Amino acid sequence: MSVTDYKDVWVFAEQREGALHSVSFELLGAGRKLADDLGQKLVAVLLAHNGRPLADELVAYGADKVYYLDSPVFEKFQDEPYAQALGDLAEAHKPAIVLAGATSVGRSFIPRVAARLQTGMTADCTGLEIDPEQKILLGTRPAYGGNIMATIVCPDKRPQMATVRHKVMKTLERDAARKGEVIEQKIDSAKLTLRAKVLSTVKELEETCNL
Repeated sequence: MSVTDYKDVWVFAEQREGALHSVSFELLGAGRKLADDLGQKLVAVLLAHNGRPLADELVAYGADKVYYLDSPVFEKFQDEPYAQALGDLAEAHKPAIVLAGATSVGRSFIPRVAARLQTGMTADCTGLEIDPEQKILLGTRPAYGGNIMATIVCPDKRPQMATVRHKVMKTLERDAARKGEVIEQKIDSAKLTLRAKVLSTVKELEETCNL
């Protein structure tokens, strides 16, 4: 396939305990501009269980389409099933760009997806734009201990993938009247690779003092 056969900007919509992480809305804001610059659609990918209201919320924040994959396995984050599901979907639909938050979740499994798809990934981006002539993604990130800013491209492989730092992109205003397409798919949990099981999640409490 030619790189021109890959279309649309995808955003991995991260959810935790049934609530969307704020980085997902920031990515939709950034992705909306990229998609408009390319004249393509902005697509969100949601892995969750009983999460249809979250899919509708993604439309309200800018997505033209949402792929909502439902399985009890997706209630808690696990590398293997997340990477398998997103990788399968990307192989089937051929996105041009895939964005995810540079969170503990995104940093953990997105490189697995990039390796499976045999493409490049720019980590910890603080800036994203489309080259006006070549129509490729320009990912800007700090390098050499933050002393310089590097712009990284992936001209010959697709999808172009990037993780984006939290709280650097602008969220669009929520529009409850906005219309979009939600494609819901029930996933057979037995077909997901699951060599480990999350038994519980322990939240670390930070103690601070007022000085």
